[in-house]
Amino acid sequence: MDATWNWSAPPRYALSIGGVVIVTVLLTQLPALHETTISMIYLVVVLISATTIGLVPAILASVLSFLAINFFFVPPLHTLAVADPQDIVKLLTFLVVGVIASTLASRAREQANTAQRSATELAALYGLSQTLGAEVSLDRALPLLAQTTIQLVSVPSCAILIYDENGFLSQRALAGAQPSEPTRNVDIFLRIGARVLGVLRVAQRSLQEELAPAEHERLEMIATQVVLVLERARLVDEASRARALAEAERVKGTLFASVSHDLRTPLAVIKGTVTDLLDDAVARERPAQREMLEAVNDEADRLNRLVGNLLEMSRIESGSYYPARNSQDVGELIGNVVARLRSQLARHPITVDIPAELPPVQISYMHIDQVLTNLLENAASYTPDGTPIVVRAAADDTQIEVTVWDRGPGIPEGLYARIFEKFVRVADSERHANGAGLGLAICKGIIEAHGGRIWAESAPGGGAQFVFTLPTVAVPAARPLAGRQL
Repeated sequence: MDATWNWSAPPRYALSIGGVVIVTVLLTQLPALHETTISMIYLVVVLISATTIGLVPAILASVLSFLAINFFFVPPLHTLAVADPQDIVKLLTFLVVGVIASTLASRAREQANTAQRSATELAALYGLSQTLGAEVSLDRALPLLAQTTIQLVSVPSCAILIYDENGFLSQRALAGAQPSEPTRNVDIFLRIGARVLGVLRVAQRSLQEELAPAEHERLEMIATQVVLVLERARLVDEASRARALAEAERVKGTLFASVSHDLRTPLAVIKGTVTDLLDDAVARERPAQREMLEAVNDEADRLNRLVGNLLEMSRIESGSYYPARNSQDVGELIGNVVARLRSQLARHPITVDIPAELPPVQISYMHIDQVLTNLLENAASYTPDGTPIVVRAAADDTQIEVTVWDRGPGIPEGLYARIFEKFVRVADSERHANGAGLGLAICKGIIEAHGGRIWAESAPGGGAQFVFTLPTVAVPAARPLAGRQL
């Protein structure tokens, strides 16, 4: 097949023959023209054939034009005999010029087509490299490479197969469809040095039509791009693991630094108080003993909350956090939490603003109780005595919104985005707060596991307010949070 045209041979030859026939009919109907003019007209037909339908049809047009000039325009007419020897030279010269012109014109056309194809391929490869530069996910990059292979090499299908950790080839991307007729696959190995990462596999167009050397070169070029994508994905994965290890070490160090003090303080109080109580040399009145025992009880509760927060945070980040839910009245839950914390909130005027009718929600009572407890204790710890704390609830068609509002110093502007991260506490009031800075991170994990949102914002008139939502419509009973950094 001629590289400059994709038609099958019979239509191209028919066009070549038809062009010569049409010109011959027109010239025989015109007044007598000079032989040179006639030759030039036929040469135009030959050149048009060479530049449009290929070399072989153009040579056929040259031979037919040679015969037509001889038969219709060179004496004696209507015969292939030639009376004048000079006419023989003219005819042979025309034939040679026609063949040479056909060859040159066809070659120029083929070079132009090759240059155009190369420019198109380079543009496609450049666009591909630009696109791949922004892609770090193999699930998106490999299908794009497979689709580009089909376009650049004109094959019916392309598959990218990668060796897994067990040494088996697994298909990671597929574009196109395998031909219905029997065909042969061409495999290009994806190598880095002596190491083989996988295979770029394409299907030939047919058993008889093998891929050209230029198409093999394109496949090798695309295979190089696949290798670069695989290597980059490996490096990104290694960098991610390195960052995760560094973050784990940082978190571990922060945990030890933060928790060691918070664990030591209640233990020291409990140890000192119990030692005093066991000292028989010191006589104490019953009220004094009760006060000391209440201090031990409070510090034990504080220690229990701290350990519980650590365990809760561990469950949330491990992905094993699946709170069981049932229908609950949020208004009643808020009232119960405020009543239970009455002694801890005694130094703050408490206002509870709850509508008479709130729709029931599917929640874990214990966990939402924990969220409200953390938010109210947080408000009491970070605000001056005597400042009010307000708990509001409102509902619409899709969710219930609960707000815990205080008139304290508020949250510094730069901490709004980070306040729900682990071990983050408001710096200005940090010396007044107990705990390891896990309470808000736990609140975030619990609310998101229930399908809601939680955020902090400035309160109108000063202070801060923490808002969380709970959907009134059913949501999946389990939302794993593995790998999430809260």
